[in-house]
Amino acid sequence: MMTATGTKRPVVFIHSDAHARALSRLPVHSEREAMTLALLRGLSLARQQHGCFGMEFVAPTPATTQQLEQFHAKAYVDALQRSEEAQLCEEETRSGSGSGSGSGSGDDDDDEGKQEHEQPRRPAKRRQLQARAAAVEREESFELVDDAYVFPGLFEYCRFVAGGTLTAVDALRHLARRQRDAAEPSRCAPVAIHLGGGRHHAMRSRASGFCYVNDVALGIQRLLRRRPGDTTPAFEHVLCVDLDVHHGDGVQEAFFFSAAATTLSFHLLERAFFPGTGRADEIGMGRGKFHNVNVPLRRGITDRQFSELVGRVVSAAVECVVPDVLVIVCGVDTLARDSLGGFNLTCDGVVESVRRLVALELPTLLLGGGGYSGADACRCLAAVVASVAAPDCDVLQDAIPDHDFYDQYGPDFRMATKPAIHRPNENTDEQLQAIGDAAIATLEKARQTRAVAIDRKRKRQPATD
Repeated sequence: MMTATGTKRPVVFIHSDAHARALSRLPVHSEREAMTLALLRGLSLARQQHGCFGMEFVAPTPATTQQLEQFHAKAYVDALQRSEEAQLCEEETRSGSGSGSGSGSGDDDDDEGKQEHEQPRRPAKRRQLQARAAAVEREESFELVDDAYVFPGLFEYCRFVAGGTLTAVDALRHLARRQRDAAEPSRCAPVAIHLGGGRHHAMRSRASGFCYVNDVALGIQRLLRRRPGDTTPAFEHVLCVDLDVHHGDGVQEAFFFSAAATTLSFHLLERAFFPGTGRADEIGMGRGKFHNVNVPLRRGITDRQFSELVGRVVSAAVECVVPDVLVIVCGVDTLARDSLGGFNLTCDGVVESVRRLVALELPTLLLGGGGYSGADACRCLAAVVASVAAPDCDVLQDAIPDHDFYDQYGPDFRMATKPAIHRPNENTDEQLQAIGDAAIATLEKARQTRAVAIDRKRKRQPATD
């Protein structure tokens, strides 16, 4: 779609039917992908937009085990792959446990026959139990329990989560290179969207917080990786902005010692709130010192406060570290009615925050993330995508269009969401000013460590009128 300047922004949306089916296996997001896409298509049709807001759809290629191992430990990937085998084994054990019960006829011949059949079954059952015990031990060692438990189709889900983000990265690199090489480069930077990504809690060797593979880390690695024949990587420095209510601890850990990526997380931080990390003094170490920036917030922050803080700090980050590409983790568990959140945002606040980031005109990888408020999460994700692909369309003023999931959006059947009226706001404007100042001070120190690289980069850039 055309931007406010009348220029078309290239937008790629990662989707296929197989991809949507795989993502629906995650119990806490069982219909989110299907609901969001159906809503987007309904909104686009109602506004008589070309296609689905003019986006190009690209089918993802599932990640291979070798690709997963670019970030994750081989033993962990193996455990994910074997988790389904363990589940099948457990199902066989359950189905076999009741198969030996007879009809209770009392016949001696029947008893003898039963004993003959039970003799070979016992060693097999013992082996099944031993295999299940080993599987449980393996799952616990990689923390595939509690909020990251094994479910049917887990490994296929992981392959599509990672593969979707890697496909989005490849599409973004292609669009950015084509734009760079054009006779008249567009002023509107491309965006690649993968709503099934943003799984920012997964660690190298363990699952955490509904996250099994860290597609964010895999995507950043791929953005920075040289391609055959390239003398330099497509992108030299990544800025990753995390808007999820929970701190992106997995991404922080992945790049804590790296100067190739600057990670910036806006999140709720309080005692006993998951994951418990993300303090302002966690700034990175070694070469990565000052490149990890946390913006810890309190409960009840409003749309205005959040979007203004995001805009201010991220603008400073772009000025200080001069990134080539932007990664956004757009978790929507910041919404007021999210059961696992604590902020008091509406769709307006999330959409405005993303608008400010996309307006920076950097090639952008837009990922999903958390969001456990059902229909509200789908409303918000659809509105975010529409605002990127068709900035002239304010879908938050719309009624929910007629589509397959229409009945999920009652009782008001509107796109807009509301704040929680009686939720106290523990953030004052003065506190947020100080928090933003602290984050910008860290970024200024990152500027000093990046000075040589930034100077070299600017000298390579062609002069423009």
